[in-house]
Amino acid sequence: MKRHVAATVLALTALGVIDVHVDVNVEDGRYIVLWQGKKYDLIGKLADRANALLRNCASVGHLDSSSHKAQQALALVAQYSPPDSEQVQLLALLEQGPWLVAELNFARLSPAVVVLRLDATGMSLPQRAIWSGSTAPWQPGPLIRQHLRTHVPQAPKALLDCLDPKSFDPI
Repeated sequence: MKRHVAATVLALTALGVIDVHVDVNVEDGRYIVLWQGKKYDLIGKLADRANALLRNCASVGHLDSSSHKAQQALALVAQYSPPDSEQVQLLALLEQGPWLVAELNFARLSPAVVVLRLDATGMSLPQRAIWSGSTAPWQPGPLIRQHLRTHVPQAPKALLDCLDPKSFDPI
């Protein structure tokens, strides 16, 4: 068999196998890849990789959970929807200027990411500056960052870019 014929047969066979095992569907207005019945967010994975390579976190600080700002953030979140929000654990706290972003775990609630703002009157939680719940089947980072950018557009881009949520449905 000639090489070009063999290469053509191989390419067509590979495409046939892919066609049988791989489907691309639209869910929630986004593309999801189905491989043998399991969902994969390939676009989300690529977006996460690109974000990790292109972001600049030099102006973003990581605060310790024992810091005064961390204690303020925990107190504010604990008051948000008591009694379930009272048992809160801080997983990560990032700061840039007067803005903070916190990843939180709760005893009886889903994990959450909140954007907080410091001003002359103290710390506040801007309206709709919360992500909580499952991210499945989506890659958590890009989905949460996009949600927060949409609802808190004044939050610094670098602050949200440097958020790498760890407590959400990993894919």
